[in-house]
Amino acid sequence: MRITLGEYTLDVSEEENRDYYIKERYISEGCSCDGCQNYELSIEKVSPEVINLFNQLGIDIKKPAEVYVNYSESNVLYYGGFYHICGRIVKGESPWEIVSQKENSMASYLNESKMLSIATNYKVAFQEECSLLSENFPRPCIQMEILAYLPWLLDKPNTYQS
Repeated sequence: MRITLGEYTLDVSEEENRDYYIKERYISEGCSCDGCQNYELSIEKVSPEVINLFNQLGIDIKKPAEVYVNYSESNVLYYGGFYHICGRIVKGESPWEIVSQKENSMASYLNESKMLSIATNYKVAFQEECSLLSENFPRPCIQMEILAYLPWLLDKPNTYQS
């Protein structure tokens, strides 16, 4: 299925994504840190536009390949992370920019201005390079980078608040 999102055009296998994600574990089953536990709770509170995007792609929103907390302010956590998608990028560029590159190493950063705002608190971008890809994930694969501002919902003090 061909999907256009902002500057991106993707060919996505929604069915293969659904088949994979139905068997995949929830983020809270793979990590017990407060950031992952909170992500699973707070991601349910995102806007309908974000939920619709995940449904359209065939991805379970509670099952990212990776998610992490960059910082917290006023009980809102700034998350980064990514999901894998069975498909390919027809048009669009990675949001990652190389700062320096040497023979055996490279430094890069995620350029937030190159990301697509799905909602005021949720941005996405796509790239062909996939990190932490499971051996049984269907191919071809692309990676959806995410940035999200989500509320602290755990029933204990925010461990990321200074």
